[in-house]
Amino acid sequence: MRENPEKRNHWQRHVEALKAGGLTRRAYCEKNQIKLSTLDYWCQKLGHEEKQRNEIGWVPLQISEEVSSSGIDLRIGRIIVTVKPGFDPALLTELLRTIGALC
Repeated sequence: MRENPEKRNHWQRHVEALKAGGLTRRAYCEKNQIKLSTLDYWCQKLGHEEKQRNEIGWVPLQISEEVSSSGIDLRIGRIIVTVKPGFDPALLTELLRTIGALC
């Protein structure tokens, strides 16, 4: 079932108003005549989606001949991985999986 965009926007406005308003969830619901459980549902749903958008993801990398001859530095947060020509692909794959699990 597809989500109704108007309904989503309606609850997005409520969640943003709750964050900006300084009221408790209960007080906000009483003031706006909405169910606390419904507000909690939308806070969780929209918060989870925002978290997913903000997570660091992998980005495509294009390597020119100039870069590939000297190696590359991968910067992942505070971690820098230097990859030189002749690297072990299996080791790099395992290293990136480990880093990805930590980030």
